[in-house]
Amino acid sequence: MAPPRHILKLSREEQRQFINSFDMVISDCDGVVWLLVGWIPGTGAAVNALKAAGKQIKFVSNNSFRSEADYMENFRHIGAQNVQEDDVVHPVKTIVRYLQKHNPGERVYSLMSLEANETLRKHNIEYESLNIKEHLTAATLVNYLAIEKPVGAVLFDIHLDMSYVELAKAIRHLQENPDCKLIAGGSDVIMPLAENLNVAGFFDFLEHVKRYTGREATFLGKPSPILGEMFGEMFEIGEPKRCIFIGDTLVQDVQFGKSCGFQSLLVLSGCLTKEDMLNAPVDAQPDYYADSLADFTQLLENLKE
Repeated sequence: MAPPRHILKLSREEQRQFINSFDMVISDCDGVVWLLVGWIPGTGAAVNALKAAGKQIKFVSNNSFRSEADYMENFRHIGAQNVQEDDVVHPVKTIVRYLQKHNPGERVYSLMSLEANETLRKHNIEYESLNIKEHLTAATLVNYLAIEKPVGAVLFDIHLDMSYVELAKAIRHLQENPDCKLIAGGSDVIMPLAENLNVAGFFDFLEHVKRYTGREATFLGKPSPILGEMFGEMFEIGEPKRCIFIGDTLVQDVQFGKSCGFQSLLVLSGCLTKEDMLNAPVDAQPDYYADSLADFTQLLENLKE
């Protein structure tokens, strides 16, 4: 297999063949369109240029602690035009979709953000969560861990306010009810927080829950194959090879896109370097790479000459 090629180092004819090889773009958000804290120059213009070239663009993120309004405000900030809420998929959306299909009407325990819980409420999903402000003692901890009503599932996702007692209550629910499912959204090991600042993701917290319960999680964020199946339904993807997946990580993005049958492109604006990409196993390397999503603007300009 040939090493990945930079899209701006292709010949003009190869650039034309490349841009004509896909009809739909599915792009990760954090590290590709923007950073968790900060911006990536030129990405909004690139989104607009791809749309002007006749491409459908959808967005996927493993981040559900940003509200729908926050996502739309971010797209407005970068100048990306005509992006709708339905164009963006994140774990709480896929969790809701999964619950409505597989656990309709069941009460759940949420180890997710306030924004994610608000989405559960809007979809009439009964949930239990803890939001503890007081100083805890051993006695009060026991009280908080008491199970008054069982749940059908424990929902785990990125949750910046997560506390020990919330984790402990999730473990209790799973230990006490063998039929309780563990459903997980974002599983990122590393999160690109800001330029030159990558922080630990929430994967190890989930491993903590799994270790003490012996449960495997049903993953509904990247790189879950269930999410790939949902894409096919939600975006009506009939020919996967006519879709390109753009991301900034190898497992959550490149390998996920390949497993869905999509073409894959890695941008170097997130948490990986070119050396990381080239040192990865061949099956984890993308078909193409770029410094930034903004490179698409230059590529499309090249094709006008």
